[in-house]
Amino acid sequence: MDDSFTSERLHDVLGERPFRFFEQVTSTQDVAYEWAMTEPTLPGRQPGDRHAVVIAEQQIAGRGRQGRVWVSPPQSSIMASVILKPALPPEHLPRVTMLGALAVADVLRPLLGEALSLKWPNDVLIRGKKVCGILAESTWIGDQLAAVILGIGLNVRLASETQSLIAGATSLEAELGRPVNRLDLLRSLLDRVDNWAALAGEPLLLDTWRASLSTLGKRVRVYTAPHNVQSPYYTGTAEAVDDGGALLVRLDSGEQRRVIAADVGLDEE
Repeated sequence: MDDSFTSERLHDVLGERPFRFFEQVTSTQDVAYEWAMTEPTLPGRQPGDRHAVVIAEQQIAGRGRQGRVWVSPPQSSIMASVILKPALPPEHLPRVTMLGALAVADVLRPLLGEALSLKWPNDVLIRGKKVCGILAESTWIGDQLAAVILGIGLNVRLASETQSLIAGATSLEAELGRPVNRLDLLRSLLDRVDNWAALAGEPLLLDTWRASLSTLGKRVRVYTAPHNVQSPYYTGTAEAVDDGGALLVRLDSGEQRRVIAADVGLDEE
């Protein structure tokens, strides 16, 4: 299957959606930031807007949460950064990460059913292995929110030698056992981003995200430094997610901690 990205193919698939395509970039997040800051009239303020997107066939300095590198060989993934302009107060900006995860889940769940799950705060898993990461970065002009850049990195196919280098990762084709057309996947994904972006301020988004999380009700480890085998952590039960997207963890002592940004994994010991 030839589903390589070209400007002509993307125009056919995306229609009138504004987009910029690159064979190779450092990071789609950086390009989207520059576009948003230099062209403030991009769509995104009104319900039904088709949000502008930056797409790359390869990133050489893609990043995830906490500055991690996102590995993305050519023609293996969907790497897209969507420029959103949500009418949200600052404390609710984590909902942008939520809507990205829900958009991916909407597209993949018909293919995978119960094998698909969401892990707090920003991972999409298949049978417990990471297939997609979400990164939302806000851009400001003074004290005014200019845009939120929603980055989505979805592993569609990875060579076995690449996959073995990425601990806990998988790809959509590896899990399905058949080819998947990235162009069709991208179109569906961006349509779902548009739909959820229109609901960013509604209770439905937060309620749906909470119901989709596999983390809640589980014993978890909360790492207090970037996660590796020697990172310090504490354990407890993931009880709930508050309206700001923070994870509420009940420690064995009875204390409840509000976790805003941390690596969280299942406590399997």
